[in-house]
Amino acid sequence: METKRMVGFEALCAALEQISPQARTKLIAVDGRGGSGKSTLARYMASKLENTSVVEVDNFWLPGDVRPEREKVIAEPGSDYDWESLREQVILPLSNDESGHYQRYDWSSDSLMEWHDLPIGGTVIIEGVFSTRDELAAYFDARIWVETPEGVCLKRGYDRDGEAFRDLWDCEWMPAYAQYIKTSNPLGRADFVVDGVEARI
Repeated sequence: METKRMVGFEALCAALEQISPQARTKLIAVDGRGGSGKSTLARYMASKLENTSVVEVDNFWLPGDVRPEREKVIAEPGSDYDWESLREQVILPLSNDESGHYQRYDWSSDSLMEWHDLPIGGTVIIEGVFSTRDELAAYFDARIWVETPEGVCLKRGYDRDGEAFRDLWDCEWMPAYAQYIKTSNPLGRADFVVDGVEARI
């Protein structure tokens, strides 16, 4: 894996403020393994950068009746997420100075819920694993990778989700993340790398 210099939260936000967006809306991706600290970093960024919204990739998890089997999820990382809708409803419109909108997936009910609107302008952070996948990476003005060891991510996942999700973490999600890192190299394409442990996320 390529070695890149890591930046702290404050330095990251200062650098992001200096980036000129490709369109009227600045698009930033925060990628990393599950449990790496992406959500905490995105919340911090939203609190420091003016006029900022956060869109979670988890809102695009596919409902159970159309979600692929485990073997495909591992072989094709991110295939359990509706990244096409993320691109068509959020990323592409905002890249073309059009407002975005998306329907949120609810994990507790395994169903699609309310719609959310994203006006033109400001900064939109797309936060979640697979956010800088090959099909999406070029649209972002900045790509951030949160680097956190697998063991730390697993413990955070267990603590957050409980025993009901242990099998998913052990046998599906972590193998899929490993395959994603191996085949797509999201760290290599990152503009900034944040240490998820040292930052005390």
